[in-house]
Amino acid sequence: MKRTLPLRALAAFEAAARLESFRAAAEELALTPSAVSHQVRILEARLGLRLFDRVGRGVVLSPEGSELFGRIGGSFDALAEAVEAAARRGRRARRSEVVLLRTPPSLAGCWVLPRLSAFLAAHPEIDLRVHADLRLSTDSGTRFEADGVDLAIWYADHAPAAAAPLLTETVQPLCAPALAVRADLRAPRDLPPLPLIVTRDNRLSWEAWFRRQGVALDDGFAGTIQLDPSHVAIEAAVKGLGVVLESDVLAEDALRDGRLVAPFPGLGVTWPAYWLGTARNAAGKEGVEIVRAWLMESAVRPAPAGE
Repeated sequence: MKRTLPLRALAAFEAAARLESFRAAAEELALTPSAVSHQVRILEARLGLRLFDRVGRGVVLSPEGSELFGRIGGSFDALAEAVEAAARRGRRARRSEVVLLRTPPSLAGCWVLPRLSAFLAAHPEIDLRVHADLRLSTDSGTRFEADGVDLAIWYADHAPAAAAPLLTETVQPLCAPALAVRADLRAPRDLPPLPLIVTRDNRLSWEAWFRRQGVALDDGFAGTIQLDPSHVAIEAAVKGLGVVLESDVLAEDALRDGRLVAPFPGLGVTWPAYWLGTARNAAGKEGVEIVRAWLMESAVRPAPAGE
């Protein structure tokens, strides 16, 4: 007849031997030190051996304890690996809910993507598919359910039907640090002689921004370079091609790591810009609600560094 192993006692012994401390083993196993000591005494009584010697206020393995630990330590590692492998298979088996998120291309690349790795690691059971669609910069917000989309983000100056505010942006001049130093940018009137980068769907033109600053565009105006979409214009500014009038939401990473600077802080224009909607036939689905909650939470936190 197969004998039953004293697994609780063996687990307490293995942890105490590996960590060389009953207290540390207790913390790892969510027990009290006295409970760990009790389990070790149970094992010693069953084996008829002394497994630890007390030295000062601590413990060290006895020769018999060292031999036992050497024989079972690898077994616990193998058990942990087997359990984790089974858990991975279980998570893959549960990966059955597809959630389709539609978003403007630049937001997908500049804001969603830096956050995506952490989400996928935390929710392997969700098959999140991101569809970048330029139409969501101008769409009225009512034509997306027929395409099987569960969630959609719009860039607009007002809320589409049944959409919730997601992100507020500040649009301001941005440039590479070296260009700011080389051009000695001290006031908005220093900008017209420089190449100014624009994007087609930006809600604020350079002309409108200069009017706000009381700067007239005279013969010294060097003109603009149009680059689309916004993430292309931002990358051009990073490379020093010119100054871009862009959103701090899209330029978040470049501003954080110093590839771009705002030479005139406080002179940007701030407004609600991005809106999140849920398809009527997707509302209430667990995966959709998880993705929606993640997007809303991400809107109030910066992306993890290095993502």
